[in-house]
Amino acid sequence: MARVNRRLALATAPAEAARRHGSVPIRLDQALDLFPQAGRTFDYATFAELVEEAAARLAGARIGHGQRVLIVKQSNFDIPLLAFACARVGAVPVLVHSAVGFQALGVMTGRAAPAAILTDAATESAGVLDSVDATLPRWYVGERGEHGLSLQDAPRGEVPPASVPREDTPQLVTHSSGTTGVPKLVLHSVHSFAGHARPQITIGKVLRVRDPYLMCLSPVHARCMSGMLAILALGLPLGFLTDTGPENAAELLAAVRPGVVETVPNAFIRWEEVAERQPELFAQTRLFVSSFDAAHPRTIRTLLGAAKPGARYMQAYGQTETGPVTVKSHKLKSRCDHGRCVGRGVLGHTRIRVLDDEGDRAPKGVPGQIFARSSGVTPSYLGSPDQRVDGWWAMGDYGLVSARGCLHLFDRIVDRGSGVESLLAAEDDILEALPQLTEAVLIPMSDGGPAIPLVVTRGDAPLDLAAWRAAVAGLPELAEPVQCRWDDIPHTATWKVKRLEVARRLAAGDLPVLATAGEER
Repeated sequence: MARVNRRLALATAPAEAARRHGSVPIRLDQALDLFPQAGRTFDYATFAELVEEAAARLAGARIGHGQRVLIVKQSNFDIPLLAFACARVGAVPVLVHSAVGFQALGVMTGRAAPAAILTDAATESAGVLDSVDATLPRWYVGERGEHGLSLQDAPRGEVPPASVPREDTPQLVTHSSGTTGVPKLVLHSVHSFAGHARPQITIGKVLRVRDPYLMCLSPVHARCMSGMLAILALGLPLGFLTDTGPENAAELLAAVRPGVVETVPNAFIRWEEVAERQPELFAQTRLFVSSFDAAHPRTIRTLLGAAKPGARYMQAYGQTETGPVTVKSHKLKSRCDHGRCVGRGVLGHTRIRVLDDEGDRAPKGVPGQIFARSSGVTPSYLGSPDQRVDGWWAMGDYGLVSARGCLHLFDRIVDRGSGVESLLAAEDDILEALPQLTEAVLIPMSDGGPAIPLVVTRGDAPLDLAAWRAAVAGLPELAEPVQCRWDDIPHTATWKVKRLEVARRLAAGDLPVLATAGEER
């Protein structure tokens, strides 16, 4: 079987990038926990050296070829660094967000069957590892914890010669969002993960991207790792954020002055206030990139209004299991202005089809279940047989292909039946009408009652109830809105609201709220 390009394999990408673009800078919003002495700014050459040093420590910890290594720690740039280092010694990194909770982590650890865990004392003291067997070898990033040694204290072992594994070799395990329960562990081969990164590199070359690239993604997500492969391959100056807060974003925007900015829609909507208050921070930006969900039209309009003239907002739709499936390029005026449009399949990479309730191919304009096919589709979940049907992957989403041939995304299938034709479209309408909101999520309730609006306002100011009632007047019946702080809402690793968990906590009365309609703050 053939081997992929050295730039598209985790084991060789950092060294190849250092060879080609060694002096290109990387700037972080916080120093590495693993190598704090490196500071917040270094270059590609130093990054490759740090990967080699981490690989030597892993080898000294007797971590090597074919073993799975669970990485679960506080979000920081050393997570992708450790993933590259694991691949460098032939191990398979299993990246898990600490927010999954101790019960889910126990199940996921059982499925992953790792040879060792890389964690930190803060994650352990928070109880995240309480359901994980304490006899499983633990190595700590930073200070040692209760059940093991610091990775920095491991002796330096021998790192094997760098080579690109065969295409079918397991390379990386990440997890699904977990919005509907325990996250699934998604296995990526060398071939399938190259399929995640390759379209991004192609688009970067077509658009002649050479600008500084500001990325704010969960370090454990497949999109972060494939984005890192693409950025290293293109040789772009990188700014990396782990905190989505507007003030934190403004600080790194000022330092990097990026030409390209990438984060998830739920972070971009928080940065609207940065674009309005300090538009000069986006003056050099000619491309915004987001993935996972359709972005809110208000957000796109606000960001493009502050950006370089002629800037684009590139919306990618896809999943951990598939990589990018469709892409839509927005300008201030778009060919398809439907708020739920997520574009067309990536040319030469993906195909889309929609099946109706009877399982037949739905004609254009008729909604149904969305399926995708591409070179980036995962071979399987860990512990599960191949989930594809004749090569097609069920996205778990509901939508349609329009007369123009673009995909319109309405909802997750599990959220259907709320009485609202499209929860996502209704949320867009609410956000469009109420600029004070930075989040509006409609939560379907299991008792069949009207969906409950969960809202967050700028600065946690009291919700303008008169404006609220005007905004929802034309929508199907909704319950009274519940206002929360952003940090009190359960989120996935990609900052999507965990609707099922929110519904459960609302029903149990244990979700921290600022107010419900009619209550005094």
